[in-house]
Amino acid sequence: MTAHTAIPEETTLDELDVLVIAPHPDDEVLGCGGSIINHLAAGRRTGVAYLTSGEHASPTMSADRLGPLREDEARAATDVLGMPADNVEFLRIGDGSISPADLAQMGTVMELLRRRRPRLLYLPHPREPYDHRAAFELCWRAAGMAGSGNYPQHGVRPHWVETILGYEVWTPISHPEYGEDITPVLDQRTAALAQYGSQSAAAKGDGQADYIGQAARFLPGYRGAMSVGGYREAFQVLRLGRVIV
Repeated sequence: MTAHTAIPEETTLDELDVLVIAPHPDDEVLGCGGSIINHLAAGRRTGVAYLTSGEHASPTMSADRLGPLREDEARAATDVLGMPADNVEFLRIGDGSISPADLAQMGTVMELLRRRRPRLLYLPHPREPYDHRAAFELCWRAAGMAGSGNYPQHGVRPHWVETILGYEVWTPISHPEYGEDITPVLDQRTAALAQYGSQSAAAKGDGQADYIGQAARFLPGYRGAMSVGGYREAFQVLRLGRVIV
């Protein structure tokens, strides 16, 4: 981790050093929760934006009930991570409806990037399946266009994100290019993930994925075992500019 530098005078209050874009509430903790804690501890302005509210992620609860519940869980989880409430936002694209071909969705993400102006962006890595793959493609397209002068209706100040890292949730990265040591903050990361009670097997029923509790340690434990020990989060380097990790 490098030392945090002073915020330039021209920086506005809603701008960030680090932005995580999550397809659904919980992906931010699963993919890079420990890294978020480390960034915040280093004094970096860090935020998360959820593309969807994950309202279709339960066989036992209706979408109109689950969406607001998962947003509340996300606020609780990011609070455990130590993130300011003003740095958490919900874009409310329909769960299951993320599309990189949708110009309105691309404009929404472009506006986010031009307004928040992160130097480091976290996205799902390109080989993730389902909504995660669509989320990568949408955000990658928006990140490219946000640095141009095109689409001024989606923010008049172009912004080029210097560094973009891909995180893993459903599909492990075959050859990670960067690993973040999260051993000292593993318990805090696990506690943040525990806020997503609606996604536990107890809440959703048998046969559903469950990563609450001890299971939250498995992927970072594997990453540590396959490298230098301890617990780590693994990333694919998608774009590399100034290094701030």
